[in-house]
Amino acid sequence: MNKKPVLILLMILAISCNMDNDTTDSHTDSTPQVSVLIAEKELYKPKLPFTGTIKPFREANLGAAIPGRVEKLHFSEGEFVTKGSLIAQLSGEAAAIARHEYEILKKDYERIARLREKGSSTQQDYEHIKAKFKAAEAKYDFFKKNSEIRAPFSGVIVEYLVNEGETFSFSPGLEPGYSHASGIVRLMQMNPVKINIDVNERLIPELDNIIKTAIKTDVYPNEIFEGKISFIRPVLSTASRTATVEIMVDNPGKKLMPGMFARVNLEMEKDSLVFLPRHALFDRDDMTAFVWIIENGYATKRQTAIMFEHNGKMAIKNIEKGDSVVISSLHALTENIKVHVRN
Repeated sequence: MNKKPVLILLMILAISCNMDNDTTDSHTDSTPQVSVLIAEKELYKPKLPFTGTIKPFREANLGAAIPGRVEKLHFSEGEFVTKGSLIAQLSGEAAAIARHEYEILKKDYERIARLREKGSSTQQDYEHIKAKFKAAEAKYDFFKKNSEIRAPFSGVIVEYLVNEGETFSFSPGLEPGYSHASGIVRLMQMNPVKINIDVNERLIPELDNIIKTAIKTDVYPNEIFEGKISFIRPVLSTASRTATVEIMVDNPGKKLMPGMFARVNLEMEKDSLVFLPRHALFDRDDMTAFVWIIENGYATKRQTAIMFEHNGKMAIKNIEKGDSVVISSLHALTENIKVHVRN
């Protein structure tokens, strides 16, 4: 019996079966297999972390409107002075000359004023001497004020920019982060102090929900200082889209010094939030992202809003408890594609 036709028939059947199997496998492989996370809400006390530099509540480089020699410095660096205290005395030659002119014209003015009352002087003479007297008075006041440097507010003398015997001239202070105004002495009010932080525009509405502002420093790592938001600048930076927020901190012991690095946590009331791993989000920027949701076996794209990051996960909006969020094979998905969810 010739077995060749039988063998050929068997080979044809085997090839046909293999082709059917390949077609079936190919169809199966075309359905993306994904892993999902069932969204759950976690009770969380949100904290918005920022960093900043401690600054004095007020600072000023005090100087005079005209150059002059520094005759006397009445306090040492580091001393506290009250508002109105005489800090520095400048040379008074110009003030002395102006005073002498003022006193002479004052006598002439008073004399002409008496004559005018008696009718022995003309109105023109009276007005002329009065104008000269007022000018001399203003000149004397100007030189007098600029021969004395007084504290415009209570604070600490941080540094003298000019020493006794030196001539004060107009040269700005160049230390980064502080006032660049020209001066003789640098005065700072250190209780309270302030910290400026830059808050992204999407977080500005959250500032109304802040219940506590906690500040920590590297100098006092185990101590928490409490602050309060005192000012929100009403315009945003066009470069960073942030608003400067000023935080005031009481500093009675002056432990917090200007220039210190500070970590600021803005704490809000407890809330139930959905947290997702970073890799579940795609097309992500600082404010928004997309996730894939599985509904009835099909993938659909949903936009979310990123609130903040915590322990490597992202707190997001627009995802509800029970949503099936894809966490693998994200780039294999297209809108409304049928998927196979791995167990």
